[in-house]
Amino acid sequence: MNVDVTTRGSVDPEAVELAQEKLTELESAVGRPLSHVRVVLRQEKESIPNAARAEGEAQVGKTIIRGHVAADSMSHAVHELADRLQQQIRRHLDRVTSLKRQPVETPDGKWDHGTWVPARPAQSLLAPGEREVIRRKVLSLVPLKASEAAELMRELDHGFYLFHDSDTDADSVIYLRDDGQLAVIAAQGVAAPADGEDSSGIQRETSHYSSALTLEDAVSQMDELNHRFMFFTDAATDRAAIIYLRYDGNYGLIEQEA
Repeated sequence: MNVDVTTRGSVDPEAVELAQEKLTELESAVGRPLSHVRVVLRQEKESIPNAARAEGEAQVGKTIIRGHVAADSMSHAVHELADRLQQQIRRHLDRVTSLKRQPVETPDGKWDHGTWVPARPAQSLLAPGEREVIRRKVLSLVPLKASEAAELMRELDHGFYLFHDSDTDADSVIYLRDDGQLAVIAAQGVAAPADGEDSSGIQRETSHYSSALTLEDAVSQMDELNHRFMFFTDAATDRAAIIYLRYDGNYGLIEQEA
């Protein structure tokens, strides 16, 4: 198995060797062949807390497992990334095995939220008004059930996931709440499943915004509320979008294809 390591910034060559060594061990640690492992080591400015960033992805069959880590040194970041990917892959393999053993009809309330939630890298907050939208992701949303979106969110090591809810036929976002529960946010006027939550025990919530927002308005709201992310309807496209707080303190935007 080949481990492809890319560096950005002043990354010590020893950290590259360490990443190749630790990630090469990943295949034997999980007991399954991996199609590929890619790692990006990025050294931020010294003024940014936890400036050593390590991002990686490993392919298991047709599934891509990703991990993101920020640490005080590149050595720590590499070790934490290797541990993160190993746990993510094992959890994915356990889920695949569990699904094969389940009956065709899964009883209500049997969806398992899992007991391990990966730690998130500490954010380097900029003051409101200093933040800029510096990254845009354009997606084509795929219809999914909320429970399927939740699994994809966990495999991608994200805290939220934008998707088209096949149960409500509406663009929605699923996210992990501060109390550890999963919840889906949809626009006002979207009817939730009859019992107020879906069969997987995922809570249903409604957006606070009754009308579409411009990107400038969304940035203003994020500056004021200081949330991790905000789900809104983009006035320019009339489609659902997400603005979120990046780990460098700026904003990222997830929008849909025109």
